[in-house]
Amino acid sequence: MLKRLTAVLLALILVLVSISCLAEADPAQSDQSAADNKYTLEQVVIVSRHNLRAPLSSNGSVPSDLTPYTWTNWTAKSSELTLKGGVEETAMGQYFRKWLDAEGLIPENSIPEEGEVRFNARNKQRCRATAKYFASGMLPLADVEVEYPGDAKGTEDIMKPVLHFYSDAYAADATAQVASLGGDAGFEGLAEQTRDVIRLIMDTVDMQNSEIYQSGQYGDLLKDGSGYKMEADKEPDTTGAIKTASQVADALLMQYYEEPDAVKAAFGHELTDDDWAAIGGLVSTALEMRHGAPLVAVNIDHLLLQELEKELKNEKRKFSFFCAHDLTVLGTLSALGSELVALPGSIETKAPIGAKLMFERRRDRDGQAWYRVSMVYRSTDQIRSGEILTLDNPPMKYDLTFEGVKTNEDGLISEADFFALLDRAIDAFGALESAYAPADAA
Repeated sequence: MLKRLTAVLLALILVLVSISCLAEADPAQSDQSAADNKYTLEQVVIVSRHNLRAPLSSNGSVPSDLTPYTWTNWTAKSSELTLKGGVEETAMGQYFRKWLDAEGLIPENSIPEEGEVRFNARNKQRCRATAKYFASGMLPLADVEVEYPGDAKGTEDIMKPVLHFYSDAYAADATAQVASLGGDAGFEGLAEQTRDVIRLIMDTVDMQNSEIYQSGQYGDLLKDGSGYKMEADKEPDTTGAIKTASQVADALLMQYYEEPDAVKAAFGHELTDDDWAAIGGLVSTALEMRHGAPLVAVNIDHLLLQELEKELKNEKRKFSFFCAHDLTVLGTLSALGSELVALPGSIETKAPIGAKLMFERRRDRDGQAWYRVSMVYRSTDQIRSGEILTLDNPPMKYDLTFEGVKTNEDGLISEADFFALLDRAIDAFGALESAYAPADAA
């Protein structure tokens, strides 16, 4: 009897120890649950990149010129959202439908009152379609209108990626800021940093066997340098080897996302995960060169920043969705002074396909408003698999921090500090105009 009682007690002790260990194994989960219970979600504003699109790989394009192979048979015209892109964006909207309901902000299957939600997109098929698909997933019973430049309301193109101010002195300093990505060697350093991945891209598409590449029309991508150009009222762009190589790399990434067979996506080459990450890294480098420099970002994204502040101060608005490009997401982050970290789980490390830059307003029990800024995106594996997103299988979420801006113990920014951050980014454009105005301007 005593032996049996001792055995039972030992078993009970083991169970209690196991429970204790399990409780201590994941403190972050319990801490996050506790934090969620401390705040009420009041508003969400999103700046989104469009979802999967067909690249510019039709006849006469750079990707088609520079390979003897034929690119995949896209389910959409060049630069338009693919069928898979529409499915995945709808699934992201469905995830937000569940999340917003769980947070108590927008009940599932409800029809918002006038002015509670807003959808705005650039007048590009891939942007408008992304907004439509997301809205249909999030609000399947509502007749959601997507504003776009050229509509009957005369919507302004606040996300057009062009310079709103230009002078020669400004262009010189902005170009120097871009060149600093290559370290002390500038653009020569960038050329050296990207040479190995450019070689990988060339080998993957068998570029050397392309008749047009052999003709010399595109130069020598392994010897030519890379640069940057800026013009008034136009979008800045890279030049040289990195521009050509990144266009081919972009098409490879889109093919990798769409094609389940990774070897087929690489035209029969067996690329490693690191190889694909390197190709995605080149696309991110080119993106950062084009729009990541702070002097460039505060210029191009000025109108959008002003609009975001209006939205975030709109007390009636519960949800806003602005859809444009990867450069829009990256530029907004750069203008706000965010550290341009490499996002985990994605081979596009700065602004993954379909990524959402999300601003949340939350209120604590004392009535104080707080803000969280994060990136919400599918991991590369989630994109390729096309898996359904749920509260149990959510997309990636990465909280962002900003230079000189404090957060509380739950990673949130006070309302005063948040709007001071926005105002600094907006005011930076006026300071730029004053500092670089031509001497003969009056």
